[in-house]
Amino acid sequence: MHPEIITLGALGAITAGAFGWFFSWYATVGGYGSLVIAIIFALVYISFFTLRMLVTTRPRHAWILIACDLVFFLLSFIGHFSLWLLVVAGITNFWLYSACREGRRTTDNMLRIRLNGLAHGFIKSTFRAMLFLAIASYLSLVNPDRIAVSRTLIATSLEGMINGANRGVIQQIVGRNIAPEESATVIQKITDGVHTATSAFIEKIPPNMRTGLLIGFGVIIFLLASSFITIFIPLIIGFVWGVLQLLLRFNIITIRIEKAEKETIVL
Repeated sequence: MHPEIITLGALGAITAGAFGWFFSWYATVGGYGSLVIAIIFALVYISFFTLRMLVTTRPRHAWILIACDLVFFLLSFIGHFSLWLLVVAGITNFWLYSACREGRRTTDNMLRIRLNGLAHGFIKSTFRAMLFLAIASYLSLVNPDRIAVSRTLIATSLEGMINGANRGVIQQIVGRNIAPEESATVIQKITDGVHTATSAFIEKIPPNMRTGLLIGFGVIIFLLASSFITIFIPLIIGFVWGVLQLLLRFNIITIRIEKAEKETIVL
């Protein structure tokens, strides 16, 4: 394995570990600041993973490096390790490896290396794999018997709506216009109502079905979060392009032109 690949592998493992540490902090302690930092490290990891895919030609090397990334990610969850996390790591490993092979096939079929050509296949697949890893790891910490709806989350969501463009939605729910000075009171009443209704609904769900409820919730979050992929793709491509230019400038990597033979049918 080339030293450059080992360096990219180390950088990928470190960023995967940082992503895991900040995300586990968010999952166990809370705080949206740690979630934002975790998302940033996840995007940086995807960027390093893209660079690594471009220079790693041997499938065994790719698999080993991915396994190291997942080990570093899961180190932060070692106190909560379970069979569930082991299965999640296995699925993510296969998912990332498949994405890596897909990326190699795509670049091998390119006449000229275009990072934009990786956006719809490789990068989206890698993003979804990391999203699955994060959501599944988070759900592994949730006790199905103690599912509860966060009153703070409801209130925060309502505040965002009433102070933004969706104020009319809240007014339709109330059935009248809401004066600015009574916004807090209205939010409190709606929060109490929503929290009571959802808590009563969850209480009616049999304990053996709550795990299915958690998985369904995870699937919904996965689908919703996947819609933001296109927003982050330009950031990832821009980061990868900048690093590639630096590597080319210092002659760490080179781009060579190969002549390929092609079969044609003639009469």
